[in-house]
Amino acid sequence: MMEKINRTVLKASAGTGKTYRLSLEFIANLIKGTDYRNIVVMTFTKKATAEIKERIYDFLYQIAFEEYNWQDLEKNLREIYELKDFQINKEKLQEIYFNIIRNKDEMRIYTIDGFTNRIFKNTIAPFFGIYNFETLDEEDEEFYGNILGQILENEEYFEKFLFLVEEKKEKKEIGVYINLIKDILNIQNYFILSEEKTDFGEKKEDTSFVNYLEETFKHIEAVAEVKNKGNKGGSNPITHYIKNNFHNIYKEFKKIDKMITDKVENKREKIEAVMKNWGIFYKEKNTEIRHKSNTGKKGIENFIEKIDNLKEPFMKSLSKNIFTQKVIPLHEKMTEMTEIIYGIAENEKRKSKRFTHNDISVYTYKFIFNKELNFIQENGVSKDFLELIGGEIDTIMIDEFQDTSVLQWKILSLLMESAKNIICVGDEKQSIYGWRGGEKELFEKLDKIIDGKVENLDKSYRSYKQVIENVNRIYENYGENWEYSPVKYRDDEEYQGGYFSYCLREIPDKSEVAKTYEDIVDMIKKGKIKNLGKSCILCRTNPQIQKIVERLNEENIPYTLNNNASILNHEAVNPLYKLIKYFVFHNFVYFLEFMRSDLIGCLNDHVGYLLENKLKIEEYMRDGKNETFSEYVNRQEEITAVSLKKYEEIDKMERNNLLFSDVLYKVKELKKLAKNLNSKYEKENFSQKIIENFNVINFYSTNSDIKNIFNFFNILKENDNLFEFISFMEEKKDKITQMSSSDLEAINLMTIHKSKGLEFDTIFYYKSKKTRSGNNDLEIYFEYDKNFTKLNKVLLTFGKYNKTFIEGDYSDIKENREYKKEMEEINADYVALTRAKKNLMLFFDTNKTVEKGLAKRLIDVYGENEGYKCGEITESEKKIEDNLSENNQQTDEKLNRIMPYFSNSKVNFPVKDFKITLKEEFKRKKGLAIHYYFEHVLNNLEEDRKMAKSALLSRYGNMLGKTILTEIISRLEEFISKNRDIYDKKYKVYTEFEIYDSEGNKKIIDRINIDEENKKIYIFDYKTGYEPLENESYIQQIENYKGILDKKLDGEYEIYTRILEV
Repeated sequence: MMEKINRTVLKASAGTGKTYRLSLEFIANLIKGTDYRNIVVMTFTKKATAEIKERIYDFLYQIAFEEYNWQDLEKNLREIYELKDFQINKEKLQEIYFNIIRNKDEMRIYTIDGFTNRIFKNTIAPFFGIYNFETLDEEDEEFYGNILGQILENEEYFEKFLFLVEEKKEKKEIGVYINLIKDILNIQNYFILSEEKTDFGEKKEDTSFVNYLEETFKHIEAVAEVKNKGNKGGSNPITHYIKNNFHNIYKEFKKIDKMITDKVENKREKIEAVMKNWGIFYKEKNTEIRHKSNTGKKGIENFIEKIDNLKEPFMKSLSKNIFTQKVIPLHEKMTEMTEIIYGIAENEKRKSKRFTHNDISVYTYKFIFNKELNFIQENGVSKDFLELIGGEIDTIMIDEFQDTSVLQWKILSLLMESAKNIICVGDEKQSIYGWRGGEKELFEKLDKIIDGKVENLDKSYRSYKQVIENVNRIYENYGENWEYSPVKYRDDEEYQGGYFSYCLREIPDKSEVAKTYEDIVDMIKKGKIKNLGKSCILCRTNPQIQKIVERLNEENIPYTLNNNASILNHEAVNPLYKLIKYFVFHNFVYFLEFMRSDLIGCLNDHVGYLLENKLKIEEYMRDGKNETFSEYVNRQEEITAVSLKKYEEIDKMERNNLLFSDVLYKVKELKKLAKNLNSKYEKENFSQKIIENFNVINFYSTNSDIKNIFNFFNILKENDNLFEFISFMEEKKDKITQMSSSDLEAINLMTIHKSKGLEFDTIFYYKSKKTRSGNNDLEIYFEYDKNFTKLNKVLLTFGKYNKTFIEGDYSDIKENREYKKEMEEINADYVALTRAKKNLMLFFDTNKTVEKGLAKRLIDVYGENEGYKCGEITESEKKIEDNLSENNQQTDEKLNRIMPYFSNSKVNFPVKDFKITLKEEFKRKKGLAIHYYFEHVLNNLEEDRKMAKSALLSRYGNMLGKTILTEIISRLEEFISKNRDIYDKKYKVYTEFEIYDSEGNKKIIDRINIDEENKKIYIFDYKTGYEPLENESYIQQIENYKGILDKKLDGEYEIYTRILEV
């Protein structure tokens, strides 16, 4: 065991070799006698986990066997950890190396999500009675919609929900409330950490604001009187001296004074009038009630001073009253509603056995901190807790600590309490996950919280001189709240070059962007950056990336979009998928969604027509006659025909130059084709028809569009039928992601958050004005205690109330929130700039007169308003065609060649292998599920079907999902209804019947029906897939079963065989 306790907080700037250092820490622990099974390493990404494992294996091998760079590694170990030569026992290290290689599973290196998942899987899920579950990155819209549906259907819940409709002022748009439910579920961590209800103190109403406002109006009236005496052109009304926003409230006060003489009632009415219109007092630039213009005259200075002095007490009183009468009740109602939503969500998750990583963290936290389980004791954690986390911990290392949420910190702190050695690595300058609970301040104070020492890594091993020097220049003395120490760079000759530049362009009036990204596109077009595969365009937001993607598509510049979006969400694929879903499920909603898509371009008139004539449209689609829509209309009875003929008024669809009636006919034609897709040719023909009928390639013509359309139809072709295809896509939609315009030699695009931990030779950083979020979004105000162990305050509110927090605790919290946002914006810029290895180029759309942040800093540091550059662009040697357009032309030609055919044999286009593997595994499981269902169906159909359904859901519910199983069950029950003779009670039935051939090989027959009275046996074999009745191997298989049985029964029974196509 190690001889002394070590608690180290390692502050590592970007590119300073923290992975290298953590790997050395691990090996130093091994050298000092720590069992590798008692070392825990926590990272935040799977990539980081894999990287540190490989480094440890590699470094340990080099040192133990004195290979490669072992002398430098040993030198660093001696210097950093004060190791002596005798301590580095090579034989012992070789033994450890072989033990680790043989027992890799015993290495305790996890992502923090992986760690909590492990506890959840081994302990918590079984506690819930869950033995198989699916882990999601995030829930889909259907999940949130289902929660809303349950609220609306439950009278008690709905009554409690109505206040939100009043707050949101939205009665039609359901999406508003689905997003609200999503936001509520995203803040569950804060409610768990809040051990007690927030104490708001005495809820005393302060109505003095009415008195202040009355006084203000009286003084304005006095001003008007003085002003009007000197007006030669006649008197102005009082409202002339009051800002427009406040005319109505002034008139309302006058009306109340005229109508109500009772003082109490008078004041009550005025309170109500102000509270009804409280928002006008907080509008920007409108907080002054009096007009400042034309008020300068002798004799009114005293009144003006009094009016100005009344403003502050008025606003404070009004804000206090709003907090008491509106904000606190809203919080209390919201808290009650959140508990309902959390309860519904938890029930849904347990039933579906689908949990997000955040769910698992929440359940793990609640489990560990459940006082009844007694994991946490006065003198530390219990033995049960150590067993829960996989055994004792001598050393714990935590990477990227600056992004740790407080919920994660509370779990990690228990591990740290049980460890003898702690190494926490991070960089507060790279803390950019505040939106998901990351607390920069926690890492800043960590050394004091754990009583540890701080060590800094200050030499970059990533970036060239020009990049480092300019990053140092920008961030040194950036601000009193943002600490930065200059970073050194490598002294190798190679690292002495590099390039830095920035371009600032003024945003035109009434425009969101100045489009400096055009300069990036221009540089790439002109070949100024040749090695695109090692270059990256970084943006703050996805909409900014999308603008650049559109331009790259227009210029046919290849790009790789770091995008996890499902292929089904791709704009070119989504309408096609809706159409195919309509063919499979005959759901008119899917048909409407297809017709309303950009591809078809139906307007409200068209949708209205389809809804009004829904039954007739569906009849037309079902009708087997090969006739146009106009022919169908003309053969209807007169009354019906008159209604249907209204299509002629809207037939021409201007947007896409299509005819509405033609689209209906083409959908009908495709619907008929969709019924029989039993061969590859038929599927290819079906795919080609869709493309041709709706001019898909003309409408969606970029390389990215074409690749995703092709991939979509290629997956369709690999499935047996459209039902299988839809089932597969629904199950795997999150794993089948959108494809970019090119996979080879393409420029990378990603957000700053996606780029964390990565590096590129060349970085283009594009930044423009951020779109503000709505002022009525859900907001949470919170405050932790000094050691981040619990929340002292929690307040749920909506954004419209933010401006009312002008004094007190929540004003301080609001100010702190704004400070955190400002710091996180600086951090995001820093992360972007430090991804560059050789060349760093900044392109900003700015408004220089009001600009804050990095653009202003560049002007201050370099003194240049438009731009600046230094050094020379440096790239790795690479053979590349000088003329990009020639390459793009070849790409276009290849893409054009694929369109008539959707077949692998026609073009070698990339379809990821894992999709095929997943598809085969998925089909295999579905086949097993079908057989498992039939295994329970004998000949008591009513009871057997119930049992079969229950058994199927129990065994395959988690594997295949409830939606898919429901569709399978529906399909199987339809099969049984059509083949009831097989399930007649006259038969003695055996399912999954085992027999052995002459060589002792076991065979399993799906179903045997024995007719004892007539001495007949029927062998049935359930098959799915393409034309099973014609499949020679299936026929041979069932005949072999017959031969074995016939031989064993010595001809006593007549034996019949039948393959059942399910």
